[in-house]
Amino acid sequence: MRFTRTLLATLFLSLSGSQIALADTLVMKSGDRLSGTVISLQGDVLTLETSYAGKIPIKWTEVASLETTGNARFKLRDGTVMQAQAKAAGESTVVLRSGEIITTAPIALADVAYINPPPEVTGEGLSMSGRANLGFSANRGNTDNSQLMYDVEAVARGIDNRFTVGAMGEQKDENGEETARNNGAYLKYDHFFSKRWYGYTNTSFEEDRFKDLNLRATLGVGSGYQFFESALQNLALEGGLTYVNEDFDEGEDEGYAAGRWALRYDRFLFGTTTQFFHVHEGLVSVEDPKDFLWQSQTGLRFPLIEDLNATVQYNIDYDNKPSGEAKKTDSAYIMSVGYAW
Repeated sequence: MRFTRTLLATLFLSLSGSQIALADTLVMKSGDRLSGTVISLQGDVLTLETSYAGKIPIKWTEVASLETTGNARFKLRDGTVMQAQAKAAGESTVVLRSGEIITTAPIALADVAYINPPPEVTGEGLSMSGRANLGFSANRGNTDNSQLMYDVEAVARGIDNRFTVGAMGEQKDENGEETARNNGAYLKYDHFFSKRWYGYTNTSFEEDRFKDLNLRATLGVGSGYQFFESALQNLALEGGLTYVNEDFDEGEDEGYAAGRWALRYDRFLFGTTTQFFHVHEGLVSVEDPKDFLWQSQTGLRFPLIEDLNATVQYNIDYDNKPSGEAKKTDSAYIMSVGYAW
């Protein structure tokens, strides 16, 4: 019995030691040592998955050395892509070993642009991402109302191209009467001329029964600048020209050219647990600057389980020259549950 216990203990310690040995290792410039699995390096953020704290974002410029126990895909700043194992060399340098034959000279960590890059970075395909959110509330008794909201967006990203398609809407009933109904859809194509600059063309369609709006259709072109683009942070600013055609139920239909600007920003806070986002778009008539539209969505997304998340957001829809007796501003506080991929 004692022999059996001793054997099991030895096996356990051996396996534990193997697991520790098999961990990727980071040594920080501060002297701290971190073990786990290197997931990716994008921008200036290396993501390390650990058994004790989940996924940890680490500033790449603070890493003094890196060793991986298995192969990963490395893309260097000169464009070289290779499947290799990293071994620490001197201070802030690494040697990449591919198989039994190829071993690089020491490479500065600053010259490693990506680890396990997404397919659009290497030009090998498209990365797909998106979300689908649904919010619903119902009250019965002294208050009798119900509200349904949805928000869907999908993005396909290639090395030089990005396609975005989405839709959103709301329907509300109070005491058996419909008090809100609006729906919108949009499609956008971006072509990157460089890492940051891109041109775009976009179109959108919107209807709002209680704003007397049967259909607002837009078609535009312009350019944008991508300040950041990574799994942890994104920021883009756009400007261009758009043609707007509005069909009203009772008001006078109109079509006009407008200047357009837009901003999209999102960033993870507290590691990768909470995401802040802000999106807005404005249209100003080139004939009458007092005729302008503004839409924005601002909020936070929190993880629930797996790829499910909860969202709390505040939406504003502003029309400086609404049709008939419609109010200029519509705003909504929304809580929803969604799926992200």
